[in-house]
Amino acid sequence: MNIVIYHSNDFHSDFNNLKKVNSYLRKNKTKNDLYFDSGDYTDLSSIIVEADGGKSAMKLMVDSQLDAMAIGNNEIDLGCCALEKLTESGIPLISTNLRNLNNASVQGVLSSKIFIRAGKRLLVLGLSPYYSKDLLHEAYDLFFMMGGLRTHEPIELLKEEIEKQKEKYDYCILLSHSGLGIDQMILEAVSEIDLCLGGHTHDIETYRGYSQSGKGEKLGKITLEVIEGQLVEVENIQLDLKKSNDLQFDKLYSEIEKSTDRILSKPLSYIRELPFTAFKQSELINFICDALMKESHYECDLAIMHAGIAEKALVHPISRKSLIETFPSKLNPTKYKINGKELREAIHLSFDDENIRRSGKGAGFRGSVLGTLGFSRNVKIIEESRVITIDGQLLEDDKSYLIITDDYLQRGSGYPSLKVADSEAIFEPGFIRDLVEKYLMDEELFKFSKEIRIF
Repeated sequence: MNIVIYHSNDFHSDFNNLKKVNSYLRKNKTKNDLYFDSGDYTDLSSIIVEADGGKSAMKLMVDSQLDAMAIGNNEIDLGCCALEKLTESGIPLISTNLRNLNNASVQGVLSSKIFIRAGKRLLVLGLSPYYSKDLLHEAYDLFFMMGGLRTHEPIELLKEEIEKQKEKYDYCILLSHSGLGIDQMILEAVSEIDLCLGGHTHDIETYRGYSQSGKGEKLGKITLEVIEGQLVEVENIQLDLKKSNDLQFDKLYSEIEKSTDRILSKPLSYIRELPFTAFKQSELINFICDALMKESHYECDLAIMHAGIAEKALVHPISRKSLIETFPSKLNPTKYKINGKELREAIHLSFDDENIRRSGKGAGFRGSVLGTLGFSRNVKIIEESRVITIDGQLLEDDKSYLIITDDYLQRGSGYPSLKVADSEAIFEPGFIRDLVEKYLMDEELFKFSKEIRIF
């Protein structure tokens, strides 16, 4: 008798891809089969996820017959309370190495789960991101801790959990949201793992004992056969699924969309609309920079923001929904020190038309283009001569400046000279769109937004 393991990862709330998986599984999944996902199913750029912390989105996974899911960094971004509520869906959420800030297990999250199929016991473990691709320890905790969570070194915890379940299982499966390179290291270190279903790096990779299925556009299919009493992998492939005209999924999605839309469409009070362009200074980006300075209690020397943080102008009606659509990226206010020479280099690059029009692709970024740079009102720049002043003083190449921006620029995305290590930065809770919402009734900031900074 065979057991088929279906596998997906990194949907990032692309419900069109999920619809194809949903339709296929409802037609083909049998009682002996299992469907697992390796995390980053949710994404806070989605209206549906933002409305209720992903609870409604999980209904679509329930309908897709998901048997268990690893917890990716995007689920952790929801925060501890929201993650606990996700477990109420009935789908086992598994992470062997995720804890709250008291080093206790997260309520409802499992360290492992055993499934019985074809008379065989399958132990399923899960991992949340801990190492960066260059093996930096606790690489994500600076962000995770803002939501009351942190991850721990996975290898020893996996070995401990496997030892705890010793003689209780016949086959060991790891759902890992750690990335291809880290997965390979873990498989070398933990020989008891028979099959690793990966995620996080969006690779399409299939070989004996391993599967990672891109970004939701593929569906992994691993067939296990009972041979002489042992489960043996006899097939490991990636399925290309056809578009579906599934009315059942559409009906459920429509119901969820209407419900969450009502939650987020409540109008917000605001002073006025703010014009925007990604390629020149604009009132919207000026407003964000001045809000950042106010949020820092003006302890910073200046604020900088890439115009690509916005997708469009801030226009009527303004609601939580429209803010998500205008600012889809999940980027945090970030403070760090940098010298004047590096600032000058970034400012010069902000006038490079080719650079500012390129894709803004980068970690946490959900926008379209990089955009030019905007600045707080205490910065004045003469574009032609490149004279730059801060608080009326010429920018000094050898001077250190404390800036406030977001973690996109802190990583050097689009403006490499602004990059510093995570250990040198202070990350603030909330996203840039939350900052905009906070100051929608600040008359002073709306007045300041009209002030020209680049001449």
